[in-house]
Amino acid sequence: MRRLYIAAALLLFLLGASLANAWYAQSVTDGIGEQLRQAQALTLEDNWDRAQDLTRQAYQDWQEKHFYFHTVMRHSDTDQILRAFRAVLEYLELREPDQYNAANADLVAQLELLAEMEQASVVNVL
Repeated sequence: MRRLYIAAALLLFLLGASLANAWYAQSVTDGIGEQLRQAQALTLEDNWDRAQDLTRQAYQDWQEKHFYFHTVMRHSDTDQILRAFRAVLEYLELREPDQYNAANADLVAQLELLAEMEQASVVNVL
């Protein structure tokens, strides 16, 4: 009977860790995504310098969490976000609104998908 309790406790611990990871991933990606949306709104007001600063801050926030994401998620997904950040920053530097808007929207979508992969849902379990 003791082994059953230990197995149940271990299972509950792993479930809790998984849910905590999903919550953390969601909160981090939501924050970065919001910064990127604000930066895009700034470019519509022709405030490219402030948009660039805000995007660089979002990139720095991502870099601070990169080790964590690289550890718990697929490397190809986190690497794709890194490449997308670099493209967005380059389009900001060039002040190319069409390419920037498309690249920024793609980056925000990738961040949302990254967090969605960790959520406890029927789609992810199956």
